[in-house]
Amino acid sequence: MATVTLLPNADVSNDWTQSSIGDVYALLNNTAVTLAGDMSYLYSTSAGSSCIVDLQDFHEDYSAINSVTLTTVSGNAGRGQKHTLNTRLLSTGVELVESSGSIPAHRFNYITTNYTTRTTHNGSDAWTAALLNALRVRVDLDAHSGGTTQFTYLKIEVDYDLPVATDNAIFFGANF
Repeated sequence: MATVTLLPNADVSNDWTQSSIGDVYALLNNTAVTLAGDMSYLYSTSAGSSCIVDLQDFHEDYSAINSVTLTTVSGNAGRGQKHTLNTRLLSTGVELVESSGSIPAHRFNYITTNYTTRTTHNGSDAWTAALLNALRVRVDLDAHSGGTTQFTYLKIEVDYDLPVATDNAIFFGANF
């Protein structure tokens, strides 16, 4: 088994506030750990903010795509404040919706949320490279109790099997 990480690479829509001018997708490629020192994020002070980003294409040689897992990193430094992210994986004929659950405030650090590992895109059919290459992620700030919620990172982790070799020359060289 092998894995590859697909990061955001294009903006589709956004109504979160940006910490700096530029592309939304670039703000979500950030692996900052602390809220205070981060200079690259989306933020909101009320529920209802939403963004949609395209992801990098899946270019790997594979024999099977085993699973897809979405991860987000967000935080709210307000004492006692909580927030909930509602996520959607969108592709051709696919809309998988999942909530982060209530994410408690943390005074200093972001919180990583790993969503359900999806072995199929619709409950029965395997993922394909075509579905992954059309994949978009929508992230909504679904609930917000106060303070400022920051959203700084998003990725899709794809677990796949490498191609099965059918020619022994691949393993032993051409002169065996």
